[in-house]
Amino acid sequence: MTILTIALIGAMILIVLLVLIDSARNGITPTPTTNKEKNAALQIAQPMNPSTIADLGAGFGTMAFSLAEQFPDAKVTAYETATIPWLFLKIRKIVQPRKNVIIKKTDFMNEQLYTYDLLYTYLYPKAMDRLQIKLQHEPTTLISNCFAMPDWNPSLIWPVESKVTYGSIYLYRRNPTSFPPIS
Repeated sequence: MTILTIALIGAMILIVLLVLIDSARNGITPTPTTNKEKNAALQIAQPMNPSTIADLGAGFGTMAFSLAEQFPDAKVTAYETATIPWLFLKIRKIVQPRKNVIIKKTDFMNEQLYTYDLLYTYLYPKAMDRLQIKLQHEPTTLISNCFAMPDWNPSLIWPVESKVTYGSIYLYRRNPTSFPPIS
C-alpha cells in the first residue's frame, strides 16, 4: 500500500468516526432536505420577507444557502454542531459565496432565538420537544420540515411528497404574550 492509500483510508475512517460520534451526541445523523421539501419551505417563507433567519441544525446547508439566495438582504445564520456537516458548510461558503450566510458551530439551544424573524428546522421529535420548551414564551415564526411541535397548533400544514412517503412542512406563527404561561 502506498502512503496516499493509507492516508485516504485513515481520512475515511476519521470521517466515519466523526459522523458516528456526532450522530450519537446529537441523536440523529445528518439528513439532507429534498428539493420538494426545500421548494415548499421557500414558498411558505416568501411572503414573510424576513431580515434575520436561523437554520437550526443546518446540516449541509441546503436551506441556509437557499434562504440566503431567496432573501439576499437577510442575514442567515446556519447553526450546526456536527463536525463533518459544519466543515462542509465552511467549504460550501468558499465555493458558493453568500455574504449573508453566517456559519456557527454552536448549539442553537444556547442562543437567543427570539432575535430572528424566521426559524427553519429539520430536527427529530426529541429535539422538537426541547425546542418547544425553549420557545414557549418567545414570539416565534418557525418553519419545520417533517416534525411538528408536539403541543403547538400550526398556522399551516403543507403536505410534501418525501423520499418514501408523504411528509409535511409546518408553519408556526406564535405570539406567546397572548397565551397564559405554561406551568
